[in-house]
Amino acid sequence: MATKKTSNENVNMDDFEALLGALNAEELENINDLIDPENAYLPASDRCKYRVDKEATGTYDRNKLLSFLTEQAKGEKDWEEQKPHVPGEKKGKVWQAPEVVKSPADEDDEFLAKTEWDDVLTNASESEIVELAAILGFTGLINQVQYHAAVTDKPVSTSAGGWNAAAKSEPLKLLIPEPDNTTSVEECIAKAKANDKDLTRINLNNIQGIKPDVLKDLLNALKENTHVEVLEISNVGMTDNVGRVLAELIEANTTLKTVSAQSNRLTGPIITEIVRSTLKNQTLIELRLSNQRSQILGNRVEMEVADAVAKNNTLLRLNLQFDTLGPRVRVTEKLKQNLDALRKKRLASKQETKT
Repeated sequence: MATKKTSNENVNMDDFEALLGALNAEELENINDLIDPENAYLPASDRCKYRVDKEATGTYDRNKLLSFLTEQAKGEKDWEEQKPHVPGEKKGKVWQAPEVVKSPADEDDEFLAKTEWDDVLTNASESEIVELAAILGFTGLINQVQYHAAVTDKPVSTSAGGWNAAAKSEPLKLLIPEPDNTTSVEECIAKAKANDKDLTRINLNNIQGIKPDVLKDLLNALKENTHVEVLEISNVGMTDNVGRVLAELIEANTTLKTVSAQSNRLTGPIITEIVRSTLKNQTLIELRLSNQRSQILGNRVEMEVADAVAKNNTLLRLNLQFDTLGPRVRVTEKLKQNLDALRKKRLASKQETKT
């Protein structure tokens, strides 16, 4: 008994090729029309059908084709216009702005406003016009001297020029550089060890070449000092080893009010340790630690610094760059609370003295 082939059985490809070979060109073209050009199994070269059945007349020559098209265009007659073009003639309806009818009230307001400003500007002097331009922010019409003279309520000097001299360039001012810091570090160490009462401020800013051991001796000498209130050691090349001694100094000393250690080579953990050292005595008012070797402290260090500042009730100013919004907001709010508490305490003391 013969069995019927199902659709799941493989089709003999020889029979398929024989079937296609029996078709003529027209029948094959009809079959191609039934194929979807977007079929994923169709090769890319077969997706665009070539429909030109005309036989080629010769080889392709681009220059010859362009010259033929140019000659053919010159030989053809132009389209006839219904109306010849006349130079300067406007075709169509010319647009005119609609006429606006103003009410008597609008005319009165416009007249009053125009009259008021005309009187002010007509009777104003050049100095008054310069001052008005400065108040309105027209900095492009006045020079810097005129602007600051108007803001600070000072008369404009003759050298600055009047209104017509607004575009005049100003001569550059020669600024004399600041002299080098000549403070003797050895003398400061000796006075700090002797607890000299005249030594209330130590300024070693921008002194290059100070050895770390010398800085450590100075900081150790200040641990038991009771007169120095301001310590400025910015841009002296302080490293982490010296920074640890600075943290120990802040923990041991109860007289220091301001410590400035900016522009040094401290890292994030040492900065955190210095800020935490202010919690023991809580006598420090101002601490400056910005512009260190680590420009970006990181989220962890900033959170630890914010936690330490949140427990400090006396710190009023902290100069430190925060890149994370959360710690920056927490530190700002805590410093505001400390300033507000100090203000309330000052007002309460004034009221007690009056009573």
